[in-house]
Amino acid sequence: MGVKHVVKFDRSKELADAMRELDGRSIEIGVFEGEHAWLAHIHEFGCVIQVTPKMRAYLHHTGLHLKKSTTVIVIPERSFLRGGYDEKKDEVMKQQDMLLNAVVSGALDAQSFLDAVGTVFEGKIKEYAVDLGDPGLRPYTIAHRKNGGSNPLVDSGDMIGSISHRIR
Repeated sequence: MGVKHVVKFDRSKELADAMRELDGRSIEIGVFEGEHAWLAHIHEFGCVIQVTPKMRAYLHHTGLHLKKSTTVIVIPERSFLRGGYDEKKDEVMKQQDMLLNAVVSGALDAQSFLDAVGTVFEGKIKEYAVDLGDPGLRPYTIAHRKNGGSNPLVDSGDMIGSISHRIR
């Protein structure tokens, strides 16, 4: 008695091609260019601003009276990219696994897979940034914001809207 095996549909070549196309590729999420890239960097890492006499006079005029001993203004780190990645990566990996199954089955090509995962991660980082409230804003800053809100990363929404992804 013999056993006969017939392969009706062999996708191994397509699968190998898709895996080769994914090999070495990566997805980056961030604010890569434009007027909001510098602001994203300030929020992500924080910064220290030297108080000049002109700045001191301007702030005094707008209602913020600095002590004479105040020589710097510290904008604290509000890591929305690194923090968002850390908090949301497991959710994205579950969706990535489902999308990878679509690549294996031939329903999705490698480039579409990378774009889909990038879009999902981009959305999760934006959600995280909108929800981030710590460290909070000082009362002076809240009072002088265009929207009057207290979320440190949301004023006009333009910076968060500029978060995007790219494939390397």
